[in-house]
Amino acid sequence: MISQLKLLILINWKEEGRWSFLRFLKSQIEHTTVLQPLSFKDTVDSRLIYLSNYLSECYVPLMALFRRNTTDVIISWQMRIGIFYGIFKRLFHARKPPLHIIQDFHIDLTQNRWPYRVQIEFMKLALPGIDFFCCTSTEESLIYSRMFGIPRDRIAFLPLIPPTVCFELPVLPQNDYIFSYGNSDRDFDTLIRAVAALNVKTVILSQRYQPSTPLPENVFLIPNRITEKELTQWVISSRMVILPLIDYRISAGQLSLLEVMSLGRPIVVTRNMATREYAVHRQTALFYEARDSMELADHIMYLWDHFEAAEEIGRQARLACQKLKDQRMTVLKHLLERCDSIIQNGDN
Repeated sequence: MISQLKLLILINWKEEGRWSFLRFLKSQIEHTTVLQPLSFKDTVDSRLIYLSNYLSECYVPLMALFRRNTTDVIISWQMRIGIFYGIFKRLFHARKPPLHIIQDFHIDLTQNRWPYRVQIEFMKLALPGIDFFCCTSTEESLIYSRMFGIPRDRIAFLPLIPPTVCFELPVLPQNDYIFSYGNSDRDFDTLIRAVAALNVKTVILSQRYQPSTPLPENVFLIPNRITEKELTQWVISSRMVILPLIDYRISAGQLSLLEVMSLGRPIVVTRNMATREYAVHRQTALFYEARDSMELADHIMYLWDHFEAAEEIGRQARLACQKLKDQRMTVLKHLLERCDSIIQNGDN
């Protein structure tokens, strides 16, 4: 138990007691509470609930201001929540404001359009109102430290972890197809080029992808939404999963990578600053360079032709994922212990 620290967590979803990470925090800090979006009855229009959850990224940080005199540490669980609270913290000074941790700090390094540059300038206003920053890869923490002048001891790599349910699902027989899925930062065009000349059935699940040319006969697109259970069945039953991403500089795809690894399936994934943090080439995944369809095709055929080697990669990936939870808990515990030390010594 970490002293008598009073911890407040800001989230943008309705927490109903199923969040295992919250249970861990409460085991370490007795005075742990959560601020979340306003609750509505089940009869309320789902669109209103969605709007409330979206707007909560602004009004939840505002609500937190009214608790700042009875709180020692605030963790903003999402980027926008952390930005808004950081700005509010600067605008509405308190004699001894709570220490503020942003749990998921990230930016898109490939964006140079003026609307995004405006967002970055807005974000910079919040930085003095954030005491500690957590990133999902070591390389990101180094880059952001240089870009924004954040002291290295104030920014940490906090590993992501796959959903616990992934380790509880039964093993299913594999079918002769490869599977790919996702909506954000995906490069399905490179995947299609890679498999076009291969005699391998390829299934792509995406609601956003719009093919610019007719698909090859061995490629099938599922444009409809499916349940999480159906998604995991597609993953578990595949020979392998391909995760094609658009650029090394974008921190994307790591959660999907971890989901597949935790389900024990071999995966071929684009190397980027985030994905390279969670897997080792030829041990727990196969990496290829962004937009290199020939390298991707080579990896696909290697796994297809070497079934035992592919399955061993899947087994090792699952084992690697099982260790991530303890790593994540350790990092966050050390961060909270540091906050406790700062508060106890009166350095805040």
